[in-house]
Amino acid sequence: MTLAALLGAGLAAGLVTVLPAPRDAEPGAKDQVQLVASANPNGNSSGDGKPLVINSLDGKPILRVADLQPGRSRSGQVTVKNAGSAPQAVSVWQNNLATGPANRPNLAARTRLTVHDDALNKTLYAGAYKDFPAMQRPLQVCGLPRNKESCPAWAKGESHVFTFTVTLPDAPAGSGTDINTYQSTWLRSEFDWASVI
Repeated sequence: MTLAALLGAGLAAGLVTVLPAPRDAEPGAKDQVQLVASANPNGNSSGDGKPLVINSLDGKPILRVADLQPGRSRSGQVTVKNAGSAPQAVSVWQNNLATGPANRPNLAARTRLTVHDDALNKTLYAGAYKDFPAMQRPLQVCGLPRNKESCPAWAKGESHVFTFTVTLPDAPAGSGTDINTYQSTWLRSEFDWASVI
């Protein structure tokens, strides 16, 4: 049973759009770099049709940013809750990653993504956007600590706030990388939460 809780089509629960400003943009040039994320609260329901995992945004943006300067970051949040009647193990993965346009630098390889679980006060992921775990090896999200369990299931009603931070790293002088080559590039992906009773 899965719940697409970020990045997808249909009932979007969140959108991340980042429009970085190039270091040496021509006057009046429009910045075109975009990062798109959305959430899709489909499926993952109990026998009575009620969703087992819900999110706080239900189609509203997680983050929209214009003129993100190289070396700067922007963040947005989504709350995910166990709305089922029993404890659940919860995992998250990235799906449908796409970048473009063709024959241009890969923005997902350049952009850094950090995902922080504020309930656990723990960074779940920090690395290249493109390397966030995929469905074949999802990232397990532990519930709040109880007893001596190393990674407990989420209790009934338990919720976690996830902070997503995107960073466009600058290119140091002499590195051989022209950060302006990322103008007019984009990436999109989907982050899906799964629950198992």
